[in-house]
Formats: sequence, C-alpha cells, structure tokens
Amino acid sequence: MTATDLFNSYWWLIFPLFGMGMGLVAMLGHFRHRSETLKLIKTYADQGKEPPAALLEALRSDEDRVYNCRGRRRSHWTQIAVFGSLAVAFGYFGYYGEGGSVFIALALGFGMGSAILLLISIIRALTGSSLPKE
Repeated sequence: MTATDLFNSYWWLIFPLFGMGMGLVAMLGHFRHRSETLKLIKTYADQGKEPPAALLEALRSDEDRVYNCRGRRRSHWTQIAVFGSLAVAFGYFGYYGEGGSVFIALALGFGMGSAILLLISIIRALTGSSLPKE
C-alpha cells in the first residue's frame, strides 16, 4: 500500500483527529487557568489574607459560562441541526453505501441513534424544557 492509497482510504480521519486535538488544547488551557487561579488563592492563604471575590468567582464562572441567561446549556436548535445532519448522513450511507455489511449496519445504527436524538431535541425545543443543570 502506497502513501497515496493510504491517504485516499483514510483522509476523513483528519477531521476527528483535528477535533480531538482541539479538544485537548481546550482542556489543557482550562486546566492551566484553574491551576494558576488555585496557586494565587494558595498565595493569599499562605499570607493569611482573604482572596478577592473576583478570584474565587473565576473558579465558579468557568462552570457557569456555558449556560445562557435562561439556564440552558446550549441552543436546542443547534442540537436539531447537528443530529438532523448526522441522521441524514448515516441514513444515506447505510442505504446507498457500497461498503461491507458491517459498515452498512453501523451506518444504519448510528443513523437511527441520531434520528432518536433528533426527535428528543425537537420535542425539547417545542416544549421549552431545558437541559438539566448539575
């Protein structure tokens, strides 16, 4: 197998690998931010001083930042678009795919899973129920 054949067979792996890399960079940035905030709080504690409220709020605000003013984590319409796209794509590849039977079964399985999540997202968007806050 040449490099061209390898690339032609697995070019699509660029996207999930890039996504995982970006997720890793985001997690490392979040970890570094929290570590430095905790170091500052420890410095104040070692000096016997009360840390500023803004510094303590920086630890809490990381978790609350992903919620909007209504307490919802994300827009339901975004979920509808994502799961709708996935359901259509996996359904298409499951129905018209020329891969082996395992590929077709996986595509149809993921397509049904995406369709179910799409239906749940539509119901949540229409009823106005929000995602649970932990």
